[in-house]
Amino acid sequence: MVDKDAYMLQRNLEEIEPLNAQSRFLRALCNGHLIHPSVPRDDLKAIADIGTGTGVWMEEVQQEFEATHAGRNVQFTGFDVSETLFPCQNRPGQTFVVHDAVQPFPDEYHEKFDLVHLRFLSYSIEPHQLEDLVEFVSEILRPGGYLQWQEIDAIDAWTIPETSTAKQIIYWLVKERLTRGLTPAVTTPIVKALQSRTIQVEEGKINPMCWTNNLLRIYHLETLSTYQHPSTEVNSTKYQWTINFMIPLLQSCASSRSAKARERRLPWIVAEGLLVEVAEINQLIETMKRCKDPKVSEFEVLITRIVARKAKIFAEDGPWLSGWHGTKAESQ
Repeated sequence: MVDKDAYMLQRNLEEIEPLNAQSRFLRALCNGHLIHPSVPRDDLKAIADIGTGTGVWMEEVQQEFEATHAGRNVQFTGFDVSETLFPCQNRPGQTFVVHDAVQPFPDEYHEKFDLVHLRFLSYSIEPHQLEDLVEFVSEILRPGGYLQWQEIDAIDAWTIPETSTAKQIIYWLVKERLTRGLTPAVTTPIVKALQSRTIQVEEGKINPMCWTNNLLRIYHLETLSTYQHPSTEVNSTKYQWTINFMIPLLQSCASSRSAKARERRLPWIVAEGLLVEVAEINQLIETMKRCKDPKVSEFEVLITRIVARKAKIFAEDGPWLSGWHGTKAESQ
């Protein structure tokens, strides 16, 4: 289960609009693509969103489908460990389910989805949970289905030139993630977890292309940067996105330290040190809000986007679907 102490973001109604604005920003950063262009739209009939939050990504995709694929009956299912941010009323074709993605999904969802979307789970998932997460997500993908995953590492943010404010922000975010058992750099562990699905050999299976139908192969891996991005929207909203994304994380840092300092058995000198840290973090938050450091508005970040595809076995002794369209295996 996701440890509530590991979760760095807040779950309250005040976060709805910032999360929705963040989704719009990321869409612009991805050149308007909610779904990676390598994923064929015509094959999508059931889509899942893991860590759905407000469900904004599903809503945007559904609106896009209604505009471009009128009459298509695409079912959307949003999973989240908490229902706090779920919309009060579901749109037709949408379902929201409370479920912890590091636990097995109910059988009714196995091999149900053509596309599973994940985004920014590194702020709640501990490194040792990644393999379980990948395994359970693979189980709900249909053979030949796609997984799309976006993450941002705490160390993949900077200003040019580097400023003291920027260094403090990254310092506290990295320190807090380590304190909560998270990792400041999650992209490489995610790739390893995805690739590890391809080396599990069932007893008696010799042909490496037929070991299991739960294999995942990375289909596309790219890094998107806000630096010199061609989109006017990205450049004009970059500062507000920085505020919406980083301030709640810093507030979480301050809140966790305040709670720790109030523990009765904590030595006073430790509690005093924590309160000093709280004051430093709060001052940093105020600096960001007032934008005393003009370079805060020029914070740059890297977003990693991964697309993987689930193996499709045609027969016990048949080939594994390579994932590339037009292959011999694809046409069988």
